[in-house]
Amino acid sequence: MPGRVHTRRQFALFARPSARGSSGPLRISFVQDGSPTSGVNVAFAISRKVGNAVERNLIRRRLRALCDEMSPTLKSGNYLIRVGIETPKLTYDDLRNHLQIALERCKTIEK
Repeated sequence: MPGRVHTRRQFALFARPSARGSSGPLRISFVQDGSPTSGVNVAFAISRKVGNAVERNLIRRRLRALCDEMSPTLKSGNYLIRVGIETPKLTYDDLRNHLQIALERCKTIEK
């Protein structure tokens, strides 16, 4: 299960990401972590423009579940997933596909 990005230092690293990728309404910034044992940490940026609190929390839960599903194939480091306003219209499978494509474009999936 991926951890969370919660310290100011971790968020500051996203100013200069190691890699970026996007697909549909999702944009991902990745910061390579120096230690291989740190694991995968994920943060979400979901604006109020996306929807009300119920919709934003649903998106967050779905993305968390998808990241948990994909965590064995992800490089260790910190991920910031930004969500666009079209995201509430996506089905779970569409969201999975966009996340997979964005991660591949970000080149953070180990094959």
